[in-house]
Amino acid sequence: MLYNIYKTWLLVLPTDSIQGSEHIVQSFGRFVLQKGHKCKVIILTKKHSKGWVPLEQEMEVTYFNFSSYFLGAFWLIPYLLLKNNKNITHSFSSQTIINGTLGLAKRLRVLNAHVIVRESNSIFELLKGYKLKIYSLFYHLGYKGSSLVITQTDYMKNQLVSSLPQLSKKLHIKTIPNPFNFQDINSKKAALEPFYQNTKFIVAAGRLAPAKGFDILIDAFGRLTEQNPHLHLVILGEGPQRERLNHQINAHGLTDRIHMPGYVNNVYSFFEKAEVCVLSSRIEGFPNVLLQMMSQNTAVVATLSAGGIDEIPQIYTCPTENKEALIIAIQKALKEDTTNNRPIFDAYLKARTWENFYSEMVMHLP
Repeated sequence: MLYNIYKTWLLVLPTDSIQGSEHIVQSFGRFVLQKGHKCKVIILTKKHSKGWVPLEQEMEVTYFNFSSYFLGAFWLIPYLLLKNNKNITHSFSSQTIINGTLGLAKRLRVLNAHVIVRESNSIFELLKGYKLKIYSLFYHLGYKGSSLVITQTDYMKNQLVSSLPQLSKKLHIKTIPNPFNFQDINSKKAALEPFYQNTKFIVAAGRLAPAKGFDILIDAFGRLTEQNPHLHLVILGEGPQRERLNHQINAHGLTDRIHMPGYVNNVYSFFEKAEVCVLSSRIEGFPNVLLQMMSQNTAVVATLSAGGIDEIPQIYTCPTENKEALIIAIQKALKEDTTNNRPIFDAYLKARTWENFYSEMVMHLP
């Protein structure tokens, strides 16, 4: 009954790359389509990848002609003003600058819709200096126009409230855990290349950026190879740190043992085949990739980089930015029998459905 109330959703993303929060937004779009609703998508930059191509026949997908999503965010309100958007009933986004821009559009009455924004990270811990000031400006400009602010964990909610005490009093903030898309598994599972099929490896995945801690993982792996001479490391993803990480790999003399194939579609196949799946991040909102790993593998290691990770049953955890602790956690995961974790992981994931996420979101709307 609740689903019949909402008709047309607007999704806005910085780029057409499907990583992290962009994956959440796309999965949300697929979900509302399955419920019979309409969905419009605005990408604030030029078409770069094929991330949204499979959905272009089912949704109205618009790409802005900018190289920077920041420029696209400035064009978003004039664009909405020029276009007929009266049929848009709700918007959903998961990036602070976009969230603030849509909230500002609502405050200016350019957009007459419920503006639902999702916090993708703990911004006030992740950023500093000039960049933090820019993000803070968008919080103050637009978040008062939001109908609902979704945080992934109570830790994120408390961090937001403590960082913006006056503004947060005017916001409707609710913690709704990240959903897990079981249907996504089939579309992102395919045969691995022969090299990976015949190689023992541990795997990590995410944007090649400092927050993901891949530099720490590479250092840790250098030590692990001493006792595991046939083990390899695979890091899936793309990002600005590729060249720096390559230099680090070369310095360790591990070019034949550490592989960075870039962005791949069949992430679940890598997670399934791996000896251990590793999340090495310094800071996260809540890592959706961790749920993906748990769906395929029973040996999972994660740094305590987000609230709620310490509550996940049967994964191996360790402090952030601690190479020695990460080594110990990976060694345990390699040695111990984890097969009994399968029903425990499955039960945990089944509580995080899109149906539950959507129902709770609707329940908290004013």
